[in-house]
Amino acid sequence: MKKNIGIIIILLFGFSLKAQKTIGSILINGNNKTKKEIILRELELKIDSAYNQGELKAKVLKSKNNLTNLKLFNFVDIKSLEKNQNIEIHINVIEKWYIWPYPILELSDRNFNTWWEEFSENNYSDFSRINYGVFFNWENFRGRNELLKLKIRTGFKEHFLISFQTPFINKNKTLGIGVDLNLFRRKKTFYKTINNELIFYENQEEFTSKDYSIELNANYRKGIYNKHNFNISYYNTLISDSIRTKNYNYLNNNKTSGSFIRSAYRFMSEHRDYVIYPLKGYYFSIEIAKHHALKSPVNHLEAIGKFEKHLALKENIFLGSSFNARLTSQEEQPYFSQKGFGFQQYVRGYEYYVIDGQSYWLSRTALKYELVKKYKFDIPYVKISQFKKSHHSLYIGIFSDMGYIFDEYNSSTNPLQKKLLWGKGIALDYITYYDQILRIEYSLNHLGEKGVFLHFSNPFGSKR
Repeated sequence: MKKNIGIIIILLFGFSLKAQKTIGSILINGNNKTKKEIILRELELKIDSAYNQGELKAKVLKSKNNLTNLKLFNFVDIKSLEKNQNIEIHINVIEKWYIWPYPILELSDRNFNTWWEEFSENNYSDFSRINYGVFFNWENFRGRNELLKLKIRTGFKEHFLISFQTPFINKNKTLGIGVDLNLFRRKKTFYKTINNELIFYENQEEFTSKDYSIELNANYRKGIYNKHNFNISYYNTLISDSIRTKNYNYLNNNKTSGSFIRSAYRFMSEHRDYVIYPLKGYYFSIEIAKHHALKSPVNHLEAIGKFEKHLALKENIFLGSSFNARLTSQEEQPYFSQKGFGFQQYVRGYEYYVIDGQSYWLSRTALKYELVKKYKFDIPYVKISQFKKSHHSLYIGIFSDMGYIFDEYNSSTNPLQKKLLWGKGIALDYITYYDQILRIEYSLNHLGEKGVFLHFSNPFGSKR
């Protein structure tokens, strides 16, 4: 009996070995600009490694997702072919257009709906809250997935930017660095929040506020999915004397200039299938930051965390959920350094409101039905390969957002602080190439207010 069991085990082991195939070569086509090593870095597949059919299929899919999430290609296709008892991997990519010198014409408000409300109140004739200028954006600089940005934007909120990011500076492709230089200046500046609305001060003769920042960051990424980021930033704000007298807590130092340094460590674990609009997988990040007071008393410790999960319930039904939170060690902070909901973070249905606070939590859930599956097509009369092929998909769904702001100093003048915020509604999401998203949402909040809102980003991420 023992002899028979041994024979069966040997046969099963031999069958398992026979079922495995070895990758003999990896062939890449379509990378006219992108260096080959940038693509190979993201693959789960390695030459001379052996996989059975199930393992190979899973690793091909993961490799395709990894390359898509580089955001360098409009399309990625990976096929495995048997050749001379080995596996030959064929990778075909269609690159994006990487150099974008384009004019800027954009709305300066926090979202489209707040701009439209202000515009309609001025008889549709006030175009002052518009920004314009030139933005030079060179993605995949030198074919190494580097990013070079130059920005000159004037108008309602002026912005001047120089930025360079490179993912790898060492032979093992594990260390990356970046630098950002920013200048913002405004003639019309919000200096206080009352009834959860921004209060502005304007002077047409001179700038009422200027913000300078220098940011240095370093990334460590040994594998594919986990990244460590180290960041140090210097911030300096100058305001007019009128803003100082209207809100002594703006800089909280009774001066017209305030500055601080922020140092931070952030860990990110990325397992989503498509970071622009995920349907499967999960994401996790945690950040610990320390603020160091200079001219302004910004001296608190901060922890920021986020978890996001996406599931395919059926072939065309998807469930997504996220939870993020910020905790700070200092309850009272200068006005210019604290932001709660209404800017990068918001509860859907409350887009018209700004809800300041030092700490918060935010939960989002969405159930989506795929009306139009991702469909690829050629655009007629277009000859350039980077624009000729396009794709689109369409989703309809229901969502529910909940959030809470912790604030001990402004709740008497801002009633939405320290209140459970709940927004819910239906959404129609359109996704197309070059990572473009249009979301049309009908929302209802806990105040009984209803509205249609437009957004241009992943509903689980920070808005653009």
